Amino acid sequence: MTTFISSLEIDGFRALADLRIDSFGKINLITGKNNSGKSTLLEAIRILATGGALRTIFEILNYREELGSANDSERTYLPTDLSPFCNLFTGFPDLASSKHGFSISAKGALPASISRINANINWFIRKADPDRQMVSYEPASGDMFDDVDGFPALDMDIAGRKRVVPLDRLQRRFPMRGEADTGPISCVYLDPFSSRSTSQMGVLWDAIALTDVEQEIVKALKVISEDIQAVSVIGSEERGSRARTAIAKSTRYSSPVPLRTFGDGVNRLFGIILSLCNARNGVLLVDEIENGLHYSVQTEIWRTIFRLAKDLNVQVFATSHSWDCVRAFQQAASESPQDGVLVRLSRMDDRIIPTLFTEKELEIVTRDQIEVR
Repeated sequence: MTTFISSLEIDGFRALADLRIDSFGKINLITGKNNSGKSTLLEAIRILATGGALRTIFEILNYREELGSANDSERTYLPTDLSPFCNLFTGFPDLASSKHGFSISAKGALPASISRINANINWFIRKADPDRQMVSYEPASGDMFDDVDGFPALDMDIAGRKRVVPLDRLQRRFPMRGEADTGPISCVYLDPFSSRSTSQMGVLWDAIALTDVEQEIVKALKVISEDIQAVSVIGSEERGSRARTAIAKSTRYSSPVPLRTFGDGVNRLFGIILSLCNARNGVLLVDEIENGLHYSVQTEIWRTIFRLAKDLNVQVFATSHSWDCVRAFQQAASESPQDGVLVRLSRMDDRIIPTLFTEKELEIVTRDQIEVR
């Protein structure tokens, strides 16, 4: 199993002003109190693993409600309004009055093309080339507020490749092509509430339907509900057709029923394992992984994650603040030596401090009930 990210450095990204994590494992559980940077760490990894994809940054800002209403008709677009993007930088700085940036870099098996990202807000002007039917961006000269044609943009250096993204583009919705973020490796993110639409889940299902991993999803769901025999996603996105719906065949019912019939736990697990299968040869990110899952099934679920991650070559990063989840993770990690690492994030004044625990250290932690959440 590949360790795509063995160490990570983050500077100036949201709550993570200066974070160094030296030794990730294959399967990583990230813990810490509220507002300790757990979700932000996942966001940083997601931006890096997707090569700074525009959609990734859009989804992070949109999920944080930095872009206002999700209803396009209610949005207002001010090309020079920098306020929605202060959230990307430590301390919510005034981007108009000073220059701020963030950097994310990693060592490990990530492709060199996405191993480092530096991002700043700079001002540019558009230059049209009628002969080549192209538009290029050039830095605005002089006082940025005196140049009426100037506009702010996210100025990114991705392992030496320059990319300029006008901020007004990030304020507008655009088609979502598939759910897994695009990039040199697979990167799939699952939020705390499995809030993907059924249509987006359908895209993930279509990618693995009738493959060798389809039965792994059924096998995993049996951990919670042994009567489930098969699952599928039916329906279509076409107008007038039945909306996409996850269904299951069960010994309890004479005909297939919606998967939501089985409750939040089954549906949360469906999202986790479906996302894991789509992250083959890449990275899976799960925020608050324990949500909806009863403590009695969490150890077996972690065993499934360890096994499938090894079979599918997936490095996993998950967050939690549940003691039951920590204990279940430790039990599964003890059966897979050298694979599991717990990373505890603690806040000290304005800094976030990481503490790493290996399997053997985790055994002591859970035995003596040492607080690591």
